[in-house]
Amino acid sequence: MCKDAIVFDNKPNGVTLEAWIPYYICTCGRSEGGVFCDGKHEGSSCMPKKVTVEKTKQYHICMCKSSKNFPFCDGTHSTYRDEDIGGKVRYEEEVE
Repeated sequence: MCKDAIVFDNKPNGVTLEAWIPYYICTCGRSEGGVFCDGKHEGSSCMPKKVTVEKTKQYHICMCKSSKNFPFCDGTHSTYRDEDIGGKVRYEEEVE
């Protein structure tokens, strides 16, 4: 994860990914739509996550940008409220 990431949303986004096609997933939370990188991470510590899946199907993509199984949702989004959207991502080591 990157230290400059912001919470794009507090729920995952279901996206169909095609097998064996490389995708670049947004890690910063600033890309239009929040799923695929569009270069808005420039100037931050964030870099897109390259992902290739073995099976074409719908995947739940993490939109809070703090899943331990990023880019796939692990339920971490449930720790964020609506007011947290657009704010800094909290990582486990920051939680008291």
